[in-house]
Amino acid sequence: MTFATKRILIADGQPLCRTGLAAMFSRDLDIIEIREAGDFGATLAALARDPGIGLVTVDLALPGMRGGEGLRRLRMERSELLLVVVASTRDRDFVLDALCAGVHGYVPKDMVAEEMLNAFRAVLSGQIFVPALVSDISEKWVEPTPPRTATTEFCLTGRQLDVLRHLSAGKSNKEIARILHIAESTVKVHITAAFRALGVHNRVSAAAAMQSRPLTQPSGESFIPGLLREERIERRGRAPDNGAWPPPALAN
Repeated sequence: MTFATKRILIADGQPLCRTGLAAMFSRDLDIIEIREAGDFGATLAALARDPGIGLVTVDLALPGMRGGEGLRRLRMERSELLLVVVASTRDRDFVLDALCAGVHGYVPKDMVAEEMLNAFRAVLSGQIFVPALVSDISEKWVEPTPPRTATTEFCLTGRQLDVLRHLSAGKSNKEIARILHIAESTVKVHITAAFRALGVHNRVSAAAAMQSRPLTQPSGESFIPGLLREERIERRGRAPDNGAWPPPALAN
């Protein structure tokens, strides 16, 4: 990285999204000093208080920011900052308005993990990251339909919820396995199943989905094929389902 970033500030109104991004920065980009803000006022206060912040990620829906107006103010307050929008919307007009406001990148929250990492690596190396959707003039620019409608409740088991909560807090698969006293491969099974239920591809998107959609936890969890012996013991003798479901392995 050519940019000597000492600290990063994550400005997002959703706590789970903040912790998901923080985990990605510390784990995959080796950035240790990470600050968080839940609204625009707290963002401005953090920047005024800490001149060492070199990069800010900001959600367009950040409370109090007022979209492009807030982005322009951030650029005027600290012109040397790297400013990256991390937002749920893929609307082309929002992307172009953000770029016109002077941001250094626009990263949709539903990007797969490796693409999101590459976007931040590009910004940190001095480039401007523009999502490919901006150049696709053949596409009709409307807000994409979410994997589940707002009125549709998705159902996660209690164990999947436990795993997602620890995941959103920045825990690795190995740490989650130790905390919950289950095998690491079992953690990966739960993450895969939860991601499928939420219709997401990475931890940040999972955090956003959990924050924005209602969860219904069943009173009794059904057996998930493929779990190891430790998980079967936890379920106190529940009869296994012989159905086959080989989920792909998930990296830490």
